[in-house]
Amino acid sequence: MEVKILKFGGTSLRNEATRKYVYKHIFHDVESFKLIVVVSAMGRYPDAYATDTLLSMGSDKLSSSERASLVSMGEQLSALRVCSELLEMGVKAYALPFQECGIVTDNNYDYAKVIKLDNKEIKSKLDEYDVIVVGGFIGINASKEVTTLGRGGSDYSAVLFAKMMGLSSVSIYTDVDGVYDLDPKIHEFAVKYDVLTYDEMLNMKSRVLHERCVTFAKENHITIFLKGTFSSSSGTMIEG
Repeated sequence: MEVKILKFGGTSLRNEATRKYVYKHIFHDVESFKLIVVVSAMGRYPDAYATDTLLSMGSDKLSSSERASLVSMGEQLSALRVCSELLEMGVKAYALPFQECGIVTDNNYDYAKVIKLDNKEIKSKLDEYDVIVVGGFIGINASKEVTTLGRGGSDYSAVLFAKMMGLSSVSIYTDVDGVYDLDPKIHEFAVKYDVLTYDEMLNMKSRVLHERCVTFAKENHITIFLKGTFSSSSGTMIEG
């Protein structure tokens, strides 16, 4: 069976009500695909498990390694929560531990550079499970310590997994249903783009997608489908 990658942002995962929409997308796709579901930390500050909330719990005296371990807990908790709820709904799901993620980086704990992609563990688990849930934003160094890919790095994780699995596209779900010329939450007449090139997306300096995600997608010819978790819209397609 083919593999498909779905990535969900923190606002989509914030609570039980929002996650119901996430599960609708998963249930729709799991009928035809094995799924790698990449998740951000649940919610936004001051939600209990959001990245900035976790970061606020730590002292400035923490080392870079300790800070990476602290902030990565949000994604790890999110993956375990989503996996648990999928199991309760009868889905054969597995929460991939960060040690098995296969995104091998240098020792820059805050903004790690990816050195190698290793799909051995995730491919093995896909043989056994229908849905693999994995925390985005997280890599490992050669010593299998947690490193992080920078703020917003879960988007980057999604395209890294696509490259790792030899896939040509990813679906990234957010709380907006595509890329607009203006912020649709503020501007009533904002216009949504159906298609954008990678360069157009990068030149917009939009916060909707992580810049490293778009750059890597461009370099590796990975199409990004940016969609709304709470919408049936086809969203925005970002390609060459």
